[in-house]
Amino acid sequence: MRVRKEHVTHADASFRYLRFETPRFEGGPHRHPQLELTWIERGAGMRLVGDSVEPFADGDLVLLGSELPHAWLGDGVTDAAVASVLQFPMALLDQPALPELSAVRPVAEAAHVGLSIEGPTASQVRELIQAMAEQDAFGRLALLIRILGVLSQGTPDLRRIAASAMRAGTRGRHERRIDRVTDWVSRHLACDLRVVDAARLAGVTPAAFSRYFRREAGKPFSTYLNDVRCSAACLQLRQSDRPIASIAESCGFASISHFNRQFRQRLGVSPRVYRRQPALRR
Repeated sequence: MRVRKEHVTHADASFRYLRFETPRFEGGPHRHPQLELTWIERGAGMRLVGDSVEPFADGDLVLLGSELPHAWLGDGVTDAAVASVLQFPMALLDQPALPELSAVRPVAEAAHVGLSIEGPTASQVRELIQAMAEQDAFGRLALLIRILGVLSQGTPDLRRIAASAMRAGTRGRHERRIDRVTDWVSRHLACDLRVVDAARLAGVTPAAFSRYFRREAGKPFSTYLNDVRCSAACLQLRQSDRPIASIAESCGFASISHFNRQFRQRLGVSPRVYRRQPALRR
């Protein structure tokens, strides 16, 4: 899946604020130099951040670092999706006239792999973002500074999302190679996806591919593949009443025992228990 370079402009403001409603979140992964704070007010689907693929639902709140590939893909079931997005440059934190903002830099740097904002910190940030809708440019800037202050003091509520930024620092031929592989995985998840086939698609030997993928993704290809499959299964478990065995098969697991084992390793519970848990609302 090709990662598109997005050009974010805010010539008359120190940051960009937008709130939008759409029938469904769609569009491929993209990246930009600005950091991004995104609050999903309403919507559900899969969230792609670096090498991470996870379900998202109402209330999802994340901070994304500079040049980090990301995308939200709707589930096709939710009637409408609503999101508020703040995009601001790292340079905003280095203003000599505002030395207090330098306290936010560790959080901004940790966001190079994405940070999920949870707990009391998420509640405070959502309230401040919501208040922006009724403010002028000066009021929004004041609220952004308050948000940054909350984030700098809320590190216990910040959860790392991805193992690797994946592709954020790559260019040209290498970027296209990894894009071809990840796109192939997403389009053929139910199939028997082997390293030898991924290597052939990338145009390298299996041994070279394994080293390359681990270096770029921060994990072996097999681990990445099972991560994506379990994430897809999470969404289906939340959004449908299909039998668990059928979901496991559609996500590419050869046996229900293998699916249960991989799922438990990542989620800490069995697919059956996960399905019975209340839907996540942060």
